[in-house]
Amino acid sequence: MIQQTVKYFDDKSSPSFSFIICEPGKVDLVIEKLQTLKTVKEIHRTYGKYDILVKLENMTEPELQEFIHDQVQNMVVVHSVMNLTSVYAA
Repeated sequence: MIQQTVKYFDDKSSPSFSFIICEPGKVDLVIEKLQTLKTVKEIHRTYGKYDILVKLENMTEPELQEFIHDQVQNMVVVHSVMNLTSVYAA
């Protein structure tokens, strides 16, 4: 049997992941903007339905909502954003 260590997150330490769909040809522009934001921990360019995967850490739910609305969805070239918040890591 594989023994796993599970880390449960509280409201302030839970990492979130944002999946972003951009206007074609504008992915690099969005990545450049995201790189200037201190709440962004990692940025990954991806293939498939989503163009960019962003890891965010140490944000409460209201802070996450504000970040997505004010910083990401306000970019004209961003078509949509889907967010997942981690409950625990194994």
